[in-house]
Amino acid sequence: MNEITLLENQLKRMRSMNKFYHLQFLNDVRYFFLIGLLSIIFSFNNEKVHYLLPLISLFGSVILAFHAYYLIFSRNYSEYIEKKINNTLNKDAYITHKLENRYFFPIQDKKIVVAKLGKDFSWFSFVTLFITFYGIVLYAYGMYNIFKTLNSIYYFMFIILLTLVTFITGYWWFINNEGESRLKSVYDE
Repeated sequence: MNEITLLENQLKRMRSMNKFYHLQFLNDVRYFFLIGLLSIIFSFNNEKVHYLLPLISLFGSVILAFHAYYLIFSRNYSEYIEKKINNTLNKDAYITHKLENRYFFPIQDKKIVVAKLGKDFSWFSFVTLFITFYGIVLYAYGMYNIFKTLNSIYYFMFIILLTLVTFITGYWWFINNEGESRLKSVYDE
């Protein structure tokens, strides 16, 4: 088996991985939207449901970020493979990574998970921020109502602690670019 065939097989695997995690991401967005919406409706009759809203929001954000984590990985690796094939062939036979970088978001640039701000802001960035805003509103609505009734300061503090751990870890991995810098270190070897 020649080098191009090996690389094309790896590219096919990464593209199927990207398709799978996009589908999983979109399904989970729908599930968490529905669960959040139903929980808000149920909270009108039972205020204890408010206690679930921050957990639903945090769990949803972690799961969706997990899918984004794989999407970022597969996009990075697909770009690496396409560039390697193009260099081997000495022509731009594969341009999908260029289209993705222009149309969705530049994979190598600093971004908020998969939302690029500034001149490269796109519909993809808007949708990402919109979904994030929905999760924040769900979380804030639950926390406000928990604080308002404050049946348990321990539960409230637990949610705050869980939020801080989630935010700090997400910031470290995504915003601080830890994950993508690990990939870059392998490519540079």
